Amino acid sequence: METKANHRQAESPTQRIHRAYGDLPEGERKAADLVLDMPGELAIWSASELADRAKVSNATVSRLFRRLGYSSYEEARRAARSLRAVGSPLYLAESAKGAVQERDFLARHISVETKIVEATLAMVNPLTLDAVSELLAKRRRLRVAGFRNSYFAAEYARTMLAQFRPGIELLNAPGQTLAEGIAGVGSGDVVLVIGLRRRPSGFTEFVRAVAETGADVVLIADRSIREAPAEAHYNLSCIVETPQAVDSYAGVLALLRLLALSVLAKLDAQGRRHLERIETFHEKLSELE
Repeated sequence: METKANHRQAESPTQRIHRAYGDLPEGERKAADLVLDMPGELAIWSASELADRAKVSNATVSRLFRRLGYSSYEEARRAARSLRAVGSPLYLAESAKGAVQERDFLARHISVETKIVEATLAMVNPLTLDAVSELLAKRRRLRVAGFRNSYFAAEYARTMLAQFRPGIELLNAPGQTLAEGIAGVGSGDVVLVIGLRRRPSGFTEFVRAVAETGADVVLIADRSIREAPAEAHYNLSCIVETPQAVDSYAGVLALLRLLALSVLAKLDAQGRRHLERIETFHEKLSELE
């Protein structure tokens, strides 16, 4: 059986930060926030650089990583190097305060959306994608949850995946309390939670409650999330921030489509038979034109 020490050793630096985040002092939290915002840079920055960027002392950085269970900052840095995502993080040069000329507004918009999709998909770890797809394809029951701006993405995921397999429902369905939804899942089930920023208060407690049922939790969230990733079994990240006032959901939709295609590949003939069965009923009911 996996010991608590072995489990902690297997956690990434960001997972350890999320687990400890609620108890961090203010100075250490500043350094932690910087790492969570730019996790790939942990592999590059020295302890002094991190301290300088976070505007804290070197001693504060050292205390943070000792609190996370590392013998030194260098040990955490080596762990980050081994886990560094493929591709560059998203850096948008345009200022949100700059006036956009009408003639190049569309071109700028296309550029922003393209970068968001590319950056989101570049962060996908193929091993994580394979493991998550296996869960979503093979577990008997799949529940999907999302709140506020994440609700439409959760419904989109449910609609796509329901074309390939049965047993899929929204966990936070309209007219149903969260407790009623959570009580309906347990060991052997999988719950896909989408948590984009401007999440409702109590979101971490919700994810924790779902995990405590014994169901496997897959969390898709943007980089602003804190603490909740420590409660999930698998985490996938997406980009939503832009220089404009409105977030972009192009990245999360692209990620969900990738996930659906990967699930279909796992299901293979079984998934295609389910899709054919749906199409047969479409024709009998004359539902679609």
